[in-house]
Amino acid sequence: MKRLVLTILLATCVLSANAQQKLRKSEVPQEVRMGLENTYTDYKLEGWYFETGQYVAQINIDNNTGRVFFTATGNWQYTIFDIKEEELPTLVDNYFINNYPGYRVKKSQYIEDASGDNYYRLIIAMKGIGQTEYEMVFDPRGRLTKTNAPDPNYVKKDYIERLNPEAIEYRQQKMAKREGIQGEGVQVNVEKELAKEKSSKEVKLSTQDAVEEPKIPEEVTKAFKKKYARAEVKQWKEVDGNYCAVYDNRGSESEMLLQKDGTIISTTVNLEKARYPRKAIKDLEIRYPKAKIKKFQKVDYDMKYKKSVTDRKLDTYFYVELEEKIKGKKDKKTIKLTYDKNGVYQGLAGSDDEYADED
Repeated sequence: MKRLVLTILLATCVLSANAQQKLRKSEVPQEVRMGLENTYTDYKLEGWYFETGQYVAQINIDNNTGRVFFTATGNWQYTIFDIKEEELPTLVDNYFINNYPGYRVKKSQYIEDASGDNYYRLIIAMKGIGQTEYEMVFDPRGRLTKTNAPDPNYVKKDYIERLNPEAIEYRQQKMAKREGIQGEGVQVNVEKELAKEKSSKEVKLSTQDAVEEPKIPEEVTKAFKKKYARAEVKQWKEVDGNYCAVYDNRGSESEMLLQKDGTIISTTVNLEKARYPRKAIKDLEIRYPKAKIKKFQKVDYDMKYKKSVTDRKLDTYFYVELEEKIKGKKDKKTIKLTYDKNGVYQGLAGSDDEYADED
């Protein structure tokens, strides 16, 4: 219900954009200005506005323009970032492309809500002038949560029939005659029939299988967003009773491990070759000269978590996975080992590793 109310509010904001009132900084209550300071950091203020009974700050973060909505008492409501279609998560883009051929994205947005219920919002319409607009809402992981758009099966079937109506009708009649069926009720798999058509215009209509993901506690998602407000979580995993967020951090695939109460345990970054510690690389060249590096990660424990653990010392370390051929066999073995923050070899990772230290 909350999502529906917010969506209606967003639509109202769009319709009333032309009626917005630009404000001078002195006309904005101090509580509202402080609300902006408490909500975002490292932003550039482009202007203040008043519309639909709310104060709106237009800001720029990393070359992305957003509109931040506040009440008169300075309470942050939500922020709308207009984003480019190519910046949408892969799952969102794939869902639209595979299920709505003949449609176009008229507007794509990322909405950050004060409750932490962030989502992507698309406005789509059939190609052409004066077509009806529809709304699609996706969660941060790219899964569709709400839409008023037509059923995808109907859209795809209609699109195929409009591409080649004569061929579809011919096959329906031919099948009816072959099976001795009179009148209506003949069902044709239009996607299969279209694949048989050797046309110069190929249409992809495959639908991506749904991925079962664990239910993540609200405390966990809020803690992650507080740490990385702009990062997109690609996948959530449950690991030994904790939760792991896989995300992109400045071009590097990273992971954050959190407890159920939202306490951050550690962050893991996949390092590029240029960032490998030299001391560790020299050691690897001597210890495993014929092995190839499959994974090189840097693991940092969160300071608050380190202080809460008193039974062992936790420090930054490097985790490495190697792949090496087994002589006389096609199979390859995986070697897992660790180095300390200075690049000094610590040993094989895990007590259950099947390969003994060759040092």
